[in-house]
Amino acid sequence: MEKSLFEVGEWSADDCILSLGCGAGWWEINQVIQNEAGELLLLDSNTHVLNRADIDETVVYFEKQFDQRLTSPIQLFHADASSIPLERESVDQIWLLNSLHEMDHPSAVLQEIDRVLKENGSVVVEEILTGEIHAGCGKKLFQAEELIELFESIDFKLMRRCKKDKEAEYLKFSREA
Repeated sequence: MEKSLFEVGEWSADDCILSLGCGAGWWEINQVIQNEAGELLLLDSNTHVLNRADIDETVVYFEKQFDQRLTSPIQLFHADASSIPLERESVDQIWLLNSLHEMDHPSAVLQEIDRVLKENGSVVVEEILTGEIHAGCGKKLFQAEELIELFESIDFKLMRRCKKDKEAEYLKFSREA
């Protein structure tokens, strides 16, 4: 059965959510307009893709689509995901939406995730898990077991795995108790 990001992430209206490799933040803004978060932090190294003008335009678009105002504040960060400019244990949930396979040093990214995620926080990964070359970016996609082992290497446990759609899956991880 296909699930939505909110059904998998189950964040609260007080949660601080960080999306790594978010691009223009389109999907993230769509989600927090429909399901409020305390704060949405968008991180991408590409300043041409992630910028305030486009974010504001996206907010206006989704506010009209859903006839609903965005209440969650949004902060933008231009940085590499292997060097997140946030304090230790400052984020409730981290999203990697079709982005981890594009990152040059996934192990370093996971170390940063471990550093900034709160003790009871979670990570939601959306990926196509074929192990093939991604048509959009030309980089190798993960296979499911490879991705799970990567998170297990930093003592994160797979809590949930389900289909997003015909191609992609959601995997939700949290620290081992």
